[in-house]
Amino acid sequence: MIFLPALLLGQIEKQVRDENPGLFINQRLYHNPPRPLFKGRAYSLDFITNVPDDSVLSATLFFKTNFMGFYQEFLLGGSKGLYKFQYKPDKYPGTHIQYYFVLTTENEIYGTPIDDEGQLTPVNKLLIDPSEYFKQQARLNR
Repeated sequence: MIFLPALLLGQIEKQVRDENPGLFINQRLYHNPPRPLFKGRAYSLDFITNVPDDSVLSATLFFKTNFMGFYQEFLLGGSKGLYKFQYKPDKYPGTHIQYYFVLTTENEIYGTPIDDEGQLTPVNKLLIDPSEYFKQQARLNR
């Protein structure tokens, strides 16, 4: 009877892997975008990795707003697997931001976020007005 839960979890994991390879392909980097992103506020965009610090050659954020024509490249410093970028709206104005992270080691290149096919897909976020957001939340909670 003890083996039944383990067998069941193994089957569920296999089904999830088969249906959504983006969950498991190239998953050495992890990122959870902040939600919601408000206009005029600074945010820390960060990712974590289980790649040892001494193996990392570079950690890079590619970032742009809708007011920029091209992605800008920012080399990130990290400690114990945590890499951070401070987004400042006065320095990088816009109504939308897009970004993705790339980590390079001697033998591999990793990126996040990735889609269901395992392809690197930038985060695309709308910067919203906080007062409008909270008005809408209040209407929904009635």
